[in-house]
Amino acid sequence: MNVYWGDTHHNTYQHCKQDPPLDQVLDFARTHLDFYTGAYYTAVFTQYGLKEEAAAGAATGPAIGHAYEASGSGGDWQGVRIEWLKPARELTREWAEFVEILRLQHTPGEFVTFPGYEWQGDATWGDHNVIFPQEGTDIFTPTSLPELYGFVREHGALAIPHHTAYLPGMRAPRWRMCDTDLSPFSEILSVHGCSETDEGDPGMYGNPHMGPSTTAGTYQAALKRGLHLGAICSTDNWTNMPGHWGHGLMGCIAPDLTRESLWEAFKARRVYGVSGDRIDLRFTCNESPMGSTIAATPKRRLAVAVTALDAIDRIEILRNEEVIHTHCHQGTWCPPAGGAPARMKLRLEAGWGPLVGELPWPDMAWDLDLRLSSGQFLDWSPCWRTRGQGVPVLSGDTAQLSFKAEQVVGAKPNQNGVILELLADPVAELTITGNGKTETGPLAEFMAAGRLVWYPEETHERVKQLTGVVAGPTDRKDMYYHMSPKLKIHRAIPEAGTTAQVEIEDDAPVGDGLWYRVRVIQRNGQRAWSSPIWVG
Repeated sequence: MNVYWGDTHHNTYQHCKQDPPLDQVLDFARTHLDFYTGAYYTAVFTQYGLKEEAAAGAATGPAIGHAYEASGSGGDWQGVRIEWLKPARELTREWAEFVEILRLQHTPGEFVTFPGYEWQGDATWGDHNVIFPQEGTDIFTPTSLPELYGFVREHGALAIPHHTAYLPGMRAPRWRMCDTDLSPFSEILSVHGCSETDEGDPGMYGNPHMGPSTTAGTYQAALKRGLHLGAICSTDNWTNMPGHWGHGLMGCIAPDLTRESLWEAFKARRVYGVSGDRIDLRFTCNESPMGSTIAATPKRRLAVAVTALDAIDRIEILRNEEVIHTHCHQGTWCPPAGGAPARMKLRLEAGWGPLVGELPWPDMAWDLDLRLSSGQFLDWSPCWRTRGQGVPVLSGDTAQLSFKAEQVVGAKPNQNGVILELLADPVAELTITGNGKTETGPLAEFMAAGRLVWYPEETHERVKQLTGVVAGPTDRKDMYYHMSPKLKIHRAIPEAGTTAQVEIEDDAPVGDGLWYRVRVIQRNGQRAWSSPIWVG
């Protein structure tokens, strides 16, 4: 079985149009995702200004896009924005266009697409993404979940709850209404935050209107009700960037990359979620995989295998939402000595520098050549937040990277990066060249400490040219550091730090039934959540 990576909640047509065109968005998505389920967005906003502003002639009426993107009548506009279903004519036209583009992009074995849309109903049943196994079904937007479930059952579709930890009845589901035959898994992390619990990290801080989180809507609450509900993560983003790193991604364990194979895995709940880094997580109970329901036995053997993309901090095994075993991986490994080839992972990341509205920097692109004196580059994994990144080219002992970083908006994370997997002796020399800089040294040094690349002389000159400011010998120098584009070469992590296997035996009474699931936490904060395995 393979792990395939996809985004099942990339919002499209939020603005009563799709800009940039969806085919361009998907051309990029297929460079770093295995499958894609777009969430055609069915709603539009109407804005209502304050009475005195309306009397003075301020704009009131239809607005397009998300509340945080709608501009109102200017920066000082005040009022409320109400979300409504788009007119039927727009829904029909946009849905047909959306489905046709997904059909054209669908390439079995390379990039698999499923048509889908976001359903909100009358906003009291919890938002769900409706996913179809193939094209050919018209969009249906009833007001209630029972009506939607009837439609989903008739057409062999799925309805996936998301941002569930908000207040039930206010865009979050009432779990007593959930039919797990039609909703086999739930989205537990997205740009909104994490719905696993109402006290977890990261919390539900992504939307100031819809928060805070509540206990009743959490994923844990659903499991405690006895629901056989798997777990995934997906972005729920508005950035035209499917698979936005850090906002959630779905892993699907399937034999091959086809609609039929993935759909079977969806229904079997052989799915899990990661926050960003593509952690390979395998979890079995008595040799049955995550998502299974197995017969009760006096003893159960639980096995977890993890291949991470950074140093593993810990692996937690939960039974009925209580942690029953923690494997602490830190302190169990050390960097390998020289004398034999070793696998390791090296992360390169850029995106620090001037903010939007500050010093313009014409070229924030990074074109890097990496070369090993001996060894080979094996694989790569994206950590991309914006479109326009280049696919790495790996060829034996060389690798070429091309990625860019846009100027930053406030404190919003804007970094892009790539993780390279390589096989080489720690004494082998690694040379990284690009953008006028060179970093070199034995891999043992890259395992011992990270490195920073920035441009003090170039930034001094650019500040002088554009602003006339010249630093004196006693002036502060931190401004030049702030204005310089920067690249971080993270510490290389050997295989011993990124892989772990855990096996335990549990003989707790099964009673009326129990379930197990797994959490993985990397040292850099990236996480993975398995779907449960139910016993009894």
